[in-house]
Amino acid sequence: MSLKEFYHWQGCVRQAFGFLGCWQVLGLALYSYGVVLARHCAPSRVAEKLIGIGKADTVQRRLERFLDNPRIDWQACCKAWAKWVLSQYSGEQIILLVDETKLANHLSVMVVGLAYRGCCIPLAFWCYPPKAWPMKQVDLITSLLTWIAPSIPSSMIPLVQADRGIGTSPDLLRAIVQMGWYFEVRVQKNTRLRRETEDDCPLATLVSEAGQTWRGSGKVFKKAGWLEAEVLVVWGETYRECWCLVTNCPWVTGWDYAIRYWQEASFRDLKSDGWQWQASRIWTPAHANRLLLVMSLAY
Repeated sequence: MSLKEFYHWQGCVRQAFGFLGCWQVLGLALYSYGVVLARHCAPSRVAEKLIGIGKADTVQRRLERFLDNPRIDWQACCKAWAKWVLSQYSGEQIILLVDETKLANHLSVMVVGLAYRGCCIPLAFWCYPPKAWPMKQVDLITSLLTWIAPSIPSSMIPLVQADRGIGTSPDLLRAIVQMGWYFEVRVQKNTRLRRETEDDCPLATLVSEAGQTWRGSGKVFKKAGWLEAEVLVVWGETYRECWCLVTNCPWVTGWDYAIRYWQEASFRDLKSDGWQWQASRIWTPAHANRLLLVMSLAY
């Protein structure tokens, strides 16, 4: 490892996480820097690449102590990390991607990340046992969004994107609207649209064949008391079915929804294409939250 490069990285970590103690900053910097070198996140594998710091078994125990340290509040770290990332961001739009990923039957993770150059940088996240959300899904996602909210520049209104497993939720969309933000989410094809001059209809019936698109406004989510929204239905030439999207954003297009795939690609980067998260054998939620913080910095 390059000590000069590491000391520079340690300084960046200290700048972003100034509320952590010096040894905690060192642990976070050491672990995240080592993940890049090892292309792996397991402490044993990372320690092998940090031979300039000490013996591998000694370094491994240091990394394991970092993961096991309850004084490192991952929620506070997420807020600080989001603030640092967004302070460096110079894009014209902030697009936040929301999705849940799993590590086999061991762990589930809800992640909100920043869409950036074909990938998604995790900003706020919460690990938990599979199918055991720490609270209702809408409340969980809203909590993660509120951790990020103070770091959003006042001149920008972020756009939140989510797939239909999360997006078919009028309660979530209302929560995003209440925050003063935009949403563009995919919903189920049988979601019904109500317009003043037309009969109610499922969104998927608004296009009949590949290559067609449809845009209009109305009300959706009949069982939830109807929600005013713009509807976008897009059926690409090479796709087997259409995208049924709802939004409250005036500038977004149906094709912009393709950005949401960047989060799927980034999950692979954290796993088999990059940091080998699936092979970490770190399944305890508290430990996994700190490990994901480490991997996010490395990413």
